Amino acid sequence: MTVLEEGVKAYIEAQVAAAGKGYPHEVPEDADFPAWSYQTVDDDQLLHHQGGTGLYRARMQLDFMAKETASQSDYAIIKGLAASVRAALDGYKGTMSGVYVKYCKTTLSDDWADIHKLPVQRFDVLINYKLA
Repeated sequence: MTVLEEGVKAYIEAQVAAAGKGYPHEVPEDADFPAWSYQTVDDDQLLHHQGGTGLYRARMQLDFMAKETASQSDYAIIKGLAASVRAALDGYKGTMSGVYVKYCKTTLSDDWADIHKLPVQRFDVLINYKLA
């Protein structure tokens, strides 16, 4: 796990505790719900003509899912969780563990997790950061 992934995981679990536990790559079949997975899609160092800048631009994928309760459908639960996660991430500037985030932006879409037979709220998260 990269420093960025560790920071994002810790930040979301602290800021949106209702989202449940985060897992690398895929939520296990026997996980307690709600739960979510994360993975880095790409992570590039920004360069200029004299070499590295120490700044990075990463794209992460986060997939949130939940099981229905007596009062709410699984889809309603994850839509609410997604709104909370988006509010915590969009426009965030600050420290996430050993990473200083300069800019964070999310794009959200609906998906389906075949393995769990549940709807998913999928985030595409763009993060500009510098190692602290």
